[in-house]
Amino acid sequence: MEVYEHINHYIRETKISKIEFYRRLVALEPKMTNTGEVPTTNAVYAYLIGRIGMRVELLPYVARVFNIPVGLLFGDTAYDRRLYIKHIKSTLTQEERELFDSSTATQADLPTKPNYKIEYIKDMLKFAPDMFLGELADTLKDYKELTLKFRRTKA
Repeated sequence: MEVYEHINHYIRETKISKIEFYRRLVALEPKMTNTGEVPTTNAVYAYLIGRIGMRVELLPYVARVFNIPVGLLFGDTAYDRRLYIKHIKSTLTQEERELFDSSTATQADLPTKPNYKIEYIKDMLKFAPDMFLGELADTLKDYKELTLKFRRTKA
C-alpha cells in the first residue's frame, strides 16, 4: 500500500472525517520547508487521494494525529510490526526498559524467533499475479510430495 492509502486507512479506523483529519494536522502547525507555511486544505486533499506525494516533513505530524509511530504509515504487516518491535527492544533506554518491564506485556508476549522469511513471503504474495501464484502453488506441492517421499523412505 502507498502512504496515502495507509493514512486513509487510519482515517477510517479512527472514524474521523478528512476535514477533521486536516484540522488536527493543522493544529500541530506543520511548516512546509519550501514555503514556511502550513499546508493548504487543497494540498492535503491531494495527498489523501494520491494525486501528489506527501512531503516527508509532514509524516511525523500525520503520525501524531493518529498517535502511531511514523513507520506504520509505510507498512503495517505482521512482518513490519515484528521488525519494529525488535528494533525498539534492541534500542530501549534503561528508563524505557523499566517501563516496558513494569507494563502488562511480558517477554512471552513478544515473538522470540519468528520465521521472517515465511512471514515476509506471505506479506509479499498479495502483489503477485495470479499466473505466478498458480505456478508457485504447483511448485510447493511438488516440494511437499518430494519431502514426504524422502521421509517415508528414511523411515
